[in-house]
Amino acid sequence: MRGCILALAAMILAWIVIGTSWMLNPWFDFWSDAFSDLGVPGQANYPWVYNYGLISTGLLLVGYSIYLYRWAMHKPEVLASGLMAIAGIFLALIGVYPGGTRPHVFVSTWFFIQIDMALIPLMYSLWRHRGFTPAAWGLALALIAFPVFLVVEALVGWPSVAVGEAYGILVIDVAVIIALAYQCRR
Repeated sequence: MRGCILALAAMILAWIVIGTSWMLNPWFDFWSDAFSDLGVPGQANYPWVYNYGLISTGLLLVGYSIYLYRWAMHKPEVLASGLMAIAGIFLALIGVYPGGTRPHVFVSTWFFIQIDMALIPLMYSLWRHRGFTPAAWGLALALIAFPVFLVVEALVGWPSVAVGEAYGILVIDVAVIIALAYQCRR
């Protein structure tokens, strides 16, 4: 049950950090900026709110990955826990390397790819090994999320990086909520 709280806390904290940072930076435009702009020193007001918030959220995600490992009964769940830990580290690294630093684009892009890679085996295992039918929808979502992102970018382009990031965060939230619906029912 504690692991469920860690995952839920990570989801909520991420949105609180984004929302608070947005309120502290009235210049931020969802339709033309990137969420990471909220953490750029010298550009953002109180960039530490965004950066330390992402570091904290990443640590919660690492904590959830440890719970996931201890909870795992099947190899795909073990794989998911390792990938989730790496995703949490990359999320924290977004706060360590804010926008404008050399590694920022790599760590932020890799976070989204890594967490999607974690959700695929988790959803698969919940569906196939544990018989949790809603996880089939989570698996489908995790499998199509990145291709849909690329198709939208190629055909019409995302209006802004923040819109693409919000899409990615919502996909993550839906998949994690599906996982928690199974994991937290005990």
